[in-house]
Amino acid sequence: MEEKKRRFKPEVRKAQIIEATKNLILENGLSWASSLRIAKALGISQAALYHHFKNKREILLETLSSIINDIVFKTVTSRSKDDIEDYIHEAARTFYDTTLADPRQSRLLIEYLCAPPTENLRDEVQVVFSGLLDVAEEFVREGIEKKRFNQDLDRSVIAWIFVSFAIAFSIGTMLEVPKLLSKEQALSAIDVILQAIKR
Repeated sequence: MEEKKRRFKPEVRKAQIIEATKNLILENGLSWASSLRIAKALGISQAALYHHFKNKREILLETLSSIINDIVFKTVTSRSKDDIEDYIHEAARTFYDTTLADPRQSRLLIEYLCAPPTENLRDEVQVVFSGLLDVAEEFVREGIEKKRFNQDLDRSVIAWIFVSFAIAFSIGTMLEVPKLLSKEQALSAIDVILQAIKR
């Protein structure tokens, strides 16, 4: 008697598809994650795959959203400090711990940032990058409003400094750079930025 295939709830199957997509991207890059390979990795047909997603592009976008949630938004949404400097330190610590705990996430993010034109993801990746800058700029805006930071700061420039530091750290983690900053050094680097912009 032929064994019946196990059926998963839609949200479970979607999570499996996203995880399989991440693994394929890590294996050989973004272009390697074809719908055929994703379906094969899960032991399902492409038709079953498209029961959950309209097309490969939608799978890649959902996967990008999952990566951003794992590596970035968990860092900035768990706010428990009223003081903006304490909050920036808390966000930096969380980002450090999250990035170090799973360096794969950094590699996945870099894969998307370097997506080939054939994947047609440029606009979405620009939105993600702009979102990161917006979050950093919001930190600076709040510090200025609360009179903790210099009133004449160029918020965009400071946001770029914060985001550049985060990307550099992510790349270092991904490449397993031997001289990766310790948590104390990373927080010290954040302090250098804060000292430069404080009133």
